[in-house]
Amino acid sequence: MKKKIALFVGKGLAVFAVIFVSTASMLWFHRPEIPEEL
Repeated sequence: MKKKIALFVGKGLAVFAVIFVSTASMLWFHRPEIPEEL
């Protein structure tokens, strides 16, 4: 029973990590417009 719970928690954390990394990487591609004054 403990093994099943550990696997469930591990899979849940893995899914959370993938979602967190994929949303963060989308911000990496974001390039805001640079004002002409610079």
